[in-house]
Amino acid sequence: MRSSSTSATGRATVKSIRLTYKAIQQIAKALRLDEQDEDLKAFYAKLIVYCTIIESRIISVGESALSLSNDSLHTLLLPLKGISTVSLDRPCNASIDVWLRDLARIHDEIRRIKDNASKIEIIRTHLNLGTTPGERTMIAKSLDQCEEELRVRYPEDSSQWAAEDLAPQLNIGEPTYAVWGAAQSIFKAMVACMNCPCTPAHDLGARLCLGTYRKPKLDLDAEMDEVDFNMFLSSQQDWQEVIVHTTKDRQVKVVIDERHNPSPEVKCAPAVKTMKVKNLCEQIAKIKSRALYRLVFKVTRNQLFKLQSERSGSSIYKSQNAISLDEFLRNKSDSFTEKTKRILAVILSSAVFHLHNTPWLQSAWNSSDVWFFRTSSSAIPLKPFLHRPLSPLDNQCVNDCDSNQETALNLDDLAPDDIDPDDIDPDDVLSHDCPTLVILATMLLEVYFVAPFDILAQKFNVTLESGSQSTAFTRYVDVNGVFQACQKEIPENSQFYQAVENCLDPKVWQDEEGNKLDDPALRARIYSQVVLPLETELSQAYSDIRIEDLDRFAQDFDFGSWGQSAHVWDQQNSADASQSNDSVSIATAAPRQESYGLPLQPQSTGDEFRDRRAQRGFPPNKRRFSRSPSGTEAESFVSDLPPLPDAQAYPNSSYTVGILCALPLELLAVRALFDAKHQSPKYIRGDSNTYALGIMSEHMVVAACLPSGEYGTNAAADSASNMKRTFPNIEFCLLVGIGGGAPTHKSDIRLGDVVVSLPTTKYPGVVQYDRGKEIEGNTFDLTGSLHPPPRCLMTAISSLRSNPDLPSNALQSSLEEVTRRVPEPLASQYQHPGQDQDWLMKAVCVACQRHEDCPNRDSHLYTRPHRSTSHPEIHYGLIASGNRVLKDASVRDRWAQEYGILCFEMEAAGVMNTFPCLVIRGICDYADSYKNKRWQHYAAATAAAYAKLLLGHTAANNVDWGRTSEEEAIGLQYQNVKDGSFKRQRV
Repeated sequence: MRSSSTSATGRATVKSIRLTYKAIQQIAKALRLDEQDEDLKAFYAKLIVYCTIIESRIISVGESALSLSNDSLHTLLLPLKGISTVSLDRPCNASIDVWLRDLARIHDEIRRIKDNASKIEIIRTHLNLGTTPGERTMIAKSLDQCEEELRVRYPEDSSQWAAEDLAPQLNIGEPTYAVWGAAQSIFKAMVACMNCPCTPAHDLGARLCLGTYRKPKLDLDAEMDEVDFNMFLSSQQDWQEVIVHTTKDRQVKVVIDERHNPSPEVKCAPAVKTMKVKNLCEQIAKIKSRALYRLVFKVTRNQLFKLQSERSGSSIYKSQNAISLDEFLRNKSDSFTEKTKRILAVILSSAVFHLHNTPWLQSAWNSSDVWFFRTSSSAIPLKPFLHRPLSPLDNQCVNDCDSNQETALNLDDLAPDDIDPDDIDPDDVLSHDCPTLVILATMLLEVYFVAPFDILAQKFNVTLESGSQSTAFTRYVDVNGVFQACQKEIPENSQFYQAVENCLDPKVWQDEEGNKLDDPALRARIYSQVVLPLETELSQAYSDIRIEDLDRFAQDFDFGSWGQSAHVWDQQNSADASQSNDSVSIATAAPRQESYGLPLQPQSTGDEFRDRRAQRGFPPNKRRFSRSPSGTEAESFVSDLPPLPDAQAYPNSSYTVGILCALPLELLAVRALFDAKHQSPKYIRGDSNTYALGIMSEHMVVAACLPSGEYGTNAAADSASNMKRTFPNIEFCLLVGIGGGAPTHKSDIRLGDVVVSLPTTKYPGVVQYDRGKEIEGNTFDLTGSLHPPPRCLMTAISSLRSNPDLPSNALQSSLEEVTRRVPEPLASQYQHPGQDQDWLMKAVCVACQRHEDCPNRDSHLYTRPHRSTSHPEIHYGLIASGNRVLKDASVRDRWAQEYGILCFEMEAAGVMNTFPCLVIRGICDYADSYKNKRWQHYAAATAAAYAKLLLGHTAANNVDWGRTSEEEAIGLQYQNVKDGSFKRQRV
């Protein structure tokens, strides 16, 4: 009975201790909330963290278990003794309960007080949190020791973790290890057939398909050691498709007792006629006359045999030039999406896993050696091929794969008497045993940042060794230097980061004694440390992709059209061809021209062309005003506006300025300021944007809005990418819309004012304030950088600000135009609400926050004198962008004071590195809890008005808008006749 009573008392004591830690945590939160001293804020943050962890430890271990151990009670009480003003020498429940009640009362009292000095004065009689840095350090140290002892004494049981706390378990099996030997055998067999009898001898080349070479689940019953290789061979730069089958020699098995182990009856397949290949060049020449067929080879015991040629199963269009990965990185960066980047990373790493230390993979391989073929419909499947020139000289090294690796000095191979250790140059000792993995790290970084390595090095200010002096050692130093410079841009907890880091870490590729791993162990390490992390990240990001089916899945992607299905493009091409055959049109007489990655617009009719031709005499820079600027968009006020009767159509390549808005009310203000409206573009496959086209201040402008209900950097980046692909000649983009202002004593920002992003000496005009690292002391360290606005806009801003004739109401005429041209029910909302509705709060009030009547409203407002006019003012400076809505005045003021932020918004960070762009925001609130929508329409109008004003000071690009690309492709010549009609004549 006594034991039971003692146990209950112990549990009560532990519970009181737990509640005490929780009380201290709440008091620390109240102190930190209004603390201005950064050191004290950091100390209070430590208190909060340690008390939270200790409380959670007590809960997870259990009060009963802790109460049975005097050592545990002593551990829990030790930090409390240092901060308590009452005696806690004995673990007595009564004294702790009294102190706990006092702490609860103190917390309830101080949380209503704003002055920290008054708070400290109240808690001083019951809580000693230290008066010097040394005392506070001792308190933090005692809490740390308590947490550490509890963690060691009561380790967490992972079996008790909640399911959501565990990483998803992916079922990814190991790949086949048979590809390495089969690839070796193929290379040996092909090099043995290199005796070209032609004069001069042809330069032979091979392009081997890269992939994971996994067997789909449907093919698991197939022989895993039989690998089929898809490749292309060339003797005169005319690539011929080839399939190479490899077979594994059957082993003789000894049957101990055939009666007990009856073997199944084997059906012999009919013998296939084969011919040993003596001259590879001859076979390539023969198949050229059969364009729809491909060569079929079989490799047995390192010898090449020819099987009967078969009809090609792919849609590779061999007469078109292939495109290298390097060219994609330099000239077609828009083709990369997050999905294609992850797929490419898995395929490239799998190539190293399968081909490392084979003649196929040379030590200096790079993105220029990875190629993609086109299909007959101009699609580019995500099916990379490794280019490898073939030469008779390869016979000398085919039996020694290490000869393809760059030679480095190996100290283990030297006899003690061979060389004086003092004569060894450290630069001659390669610090990385696997140069091909260094190259893989290079290509993974290129794919991640969508930039060639030399451009990437320039971006991060890393000087590279000149190409003529590059060695394996210098390449490793260069790649490692670039990775160190850019690693802050890659999330450290990502599998991609770990894969690149492992590639460059020499110790990963050595055994425990520091020796280079042998080939089997090395390949196993490559898979576990590089390939598997990338496969895991791909599977976690895209649940519809199965690693076992990745090869088949990837080649269905059109790399040139942002991951569209290549089959869809082929079907579209076939449908277009059949449709053109069924109709009698002049277009059928001319070859069809397709723009890269985009389907053709429908051919123009004669009436459409006459309308377009008749407008050639109308200069696009002549402003024409009409009643309504809007087009045809569903389910908005914009759709109620009739289209202009004289709206014209121009090719997408004519537009040079993009405007991106987040809300329909912002886009409406922009479209109200169009000087002329154009017809909406035809539907572009893969582009979900809806565009409004027109002329603004002599510029050809395309405007778009984010999808309804979608906000933030991700939606903005997606819309901007679509716009950039569909309108390839856009030179810059304006982000026009509303934002939250951050007024300070230096910047008297009012509602309705305009804030324009302008670079400073430290930041490029926009700061991504939710990207960085939270470090000790509650300090947030910004990481990464965004691109600055284009120079043409910066010079235009300089011209605008230095114009002595610019009136103070420069935006007023455009604001009046907006109210005149928007639908009548909305006109009043786009007018100035009045300065008496401009409230800047300085205290939190529930009634004010709900926009209810408050008798003390005047005392809650900052008193600011009214301006002499209601004209909006223009402010230039930094804009903070992040993927969250800011409704906290204290956070707003902190960023304004520390970084000089003038405005907060949500889209720019997703667009700045996609487009050269400038951010223009009308201030509709003060980024605090008193947000309301009263000023949104007027703020959107002021932003649009400034955009038009700025474009008026920016030189317009002189583009020939007369003839569309479709008309040029048809090759028609039109002659004017006296009656004003046009006749077509075939050229």
